[in-house]
Amino acid sequence: MSVVNGFAVVVGTTEGEVILATNNGKKPFDNLKVRQAMAHAINREELIAAESGFGTPIGSHFAPHNKAYIDLVKTYPLDTAAAKKLLTEAGYPDGFAATLKLPPVGYAQRAGEVIAAQLGKIGIKVNITQLQWPQWLAEVFKGKNYDLTIVAHTEANDLDRYGRDDYYWDYHSDAFKAKWKQVIEATDFAKRDEFLKECQRIIARDAVNGYLYQLAKIGV
Repeated sequence: MSVVNGFAVVVGTTEGEVILATNNGKKPFDNLKVRQAMAHAINREELIAAESGFGTPIGSHFAPHNKAYIDLVKTYPLDTAAAKKLLTEAGYPDGFAATLKLPPVGYAQRAGEVIAAQLGKIGIKVNITQLQWPQWLAEVFKGKNYDLTIVAHTEANDLDRYGRDDYYWDYHSDAFKAKWKQVIEATDFAKRDEFLKECQRIIARDAVNGYLYQLAKIGV
């Protein structure tokens, strides 16, 4: 915290996980190796730099200030060579083209340009499409008519979305559903926290989405 002329600038955290949301039900993103390759291509430092340095890196869909949080940023560390190798193993040695549909918010616009450049380094040619919120809700959130998008999820307990078969990521995991059932049935808070940690590990390993950073809250 710094104080200038009697004003203090305070930087805190929010519940907003900024993610590279990925359509797991659509080729080639239904291939785990493709999603892992993308995860290895993400440079969170560059993304946070685009936010003037404000933001906390995340490796799963969970807020760092939560007591059940675990740091999974290094699940797929930045490694361009590993990313290209995975794409080749997945059957895409020359990469492929993908569309990134962006909603009209500043952080998504800035992150979109950075992500397009990062994925381009491993051969994924990203075409950016700009959408207004009604279009984004209709095409992406409701229609699942997208490859990639960037948005901050701020819903309470939004980790539970990974257990919803009809959610816009189109992710299906019996392992996650079983673990989430333990979360909601737990009466011992310590055990609940351990179940939450395992839920974080499952979606991080599955590289369901690209987990980028937690939005900061800046106040004066």
